[in-house]
Amino acid sequence: MRKFLGIMVAIVMMATLAACGGQAPAKTETKDAAKEETKTEDTASKDKLYIAACIHSTDNEYWNQEAEGVKMFAKTLPEGTAEVEVLTCDGDDEKQLNGIKAFIASHGKNCIFYVDPSNAPNTAAIAEVCEEAGVYWTSVWHLAEGLNPADYKYYVAHQSVDGVAQGYDIAKAIFDTFETKGKGKILALQGQLGNDSAVERYEGLNKALAEYPDIELLDTQVANWSSQEALKTTETWLAKYGEDIDGIWCANDDMAIGALQALKAKGLNGKVKLCGVDGVSAALDAIEAGDIVCTVANNGYLQGGYGASFAYQAYAGKIKVDELKTRAFYTDGSFVDATNLKDFKSTFVDSTPTYDFNDLDFVVARPMEIK
Repeated sequence: MRKFLGIMVAIVMMATLAACGGQAPAKTETKDAAKEETKTEDTASKDKLYIAACIHSTDNEYWNQEAEGVKMFAKTLPEGTAEVEVLTCDGDDEKQLNGIKAFIASHGKNCIFYVDPSNAPNTAAIAEVCEEAGVYWTSVWHLAEGLNPADYKYYVAHQSVDGVAQGYDIAKAIFDTFETKGKGKILALQGQLGNDSAVERYEGLNKALAEYPDIELLDTQVANWSSQEALKTTETWLAKYGEDIDGIWCANDDMAIGALQALKAKGLNGKVKLCGVDGVSAALDAIEAGDIVCTVANNGYLQGGYGASFAYQAYAGKIKVDELKTRAFYTDGSFVDATNLKDFKSTFVDSTPTYDFNDLDFVVARPMEIK
């Protein structure tokens, strides 16, 4: 594991801004995930357990779902035995790492972490900090190249989604809705450059483009997962290309919503096809209105809740970390368009899904190959 010390030094010496998007799993089929929530006894200590939900910010619905999922898990523990604190980093590696260090300084080994890393390289630094402190933790989405939870005692598990599949599925969906199916001109809004989710989703777009030779990519711009940046970029595009646009591929829903605002101002909503990733409420409403073709809904409740459960069960001695079948895996999400929107909303929007957080196998869609 010490091979990552070089990465840590690099992280400390530079401030890297990043954002996260959210998104979907390798499988894009809705999974019947509603399970009965069960109470779990805290056998690790009579002292209160402090659980940190480390997310990017509270400005994004998906990130809020992650934090809520951690709280859902905490509620399954005996009343008064666990307390959840949400730590935000605004995409700043150093802020996130310092927040984790401060939390450990305050609570010692009586804490665990669910971490949505600010950037992939930051996971290496977090792994070293938690290992040295003897604190159990799990991560989601971002993983430093070559970093493997199996090389650590306290790095319990990492979960993610297949970003290439996400980008590919939403691209094909909009290509097939063009006036001439599979033929047209598109623009692309990327997430943060260097962010692995953004990179993978864009790779998925390029994979789809290779299969659709009659689709022309006019331009691609980085909008950093932001609706406001997407709005401004789309306004610039509309001034340049006018109505000579068939679709805008967006790496997350927030950017799709920003692009939609610009299209509405020109009366082009529904005419220029949009897609996104995350399954946030605004995107679902836009699908219902015919303004967005599709999204891939990630399940922040599931990821946050089970991420916290993995860390807790290691902390409580309920599982032996080195005996887990897999410690890096993909989770499932849902491809959502007009055909299944009603059913999806009934399960995940109109009600909050419940889970048996003791059943750790439930969340594992398939093992992940560590690069």
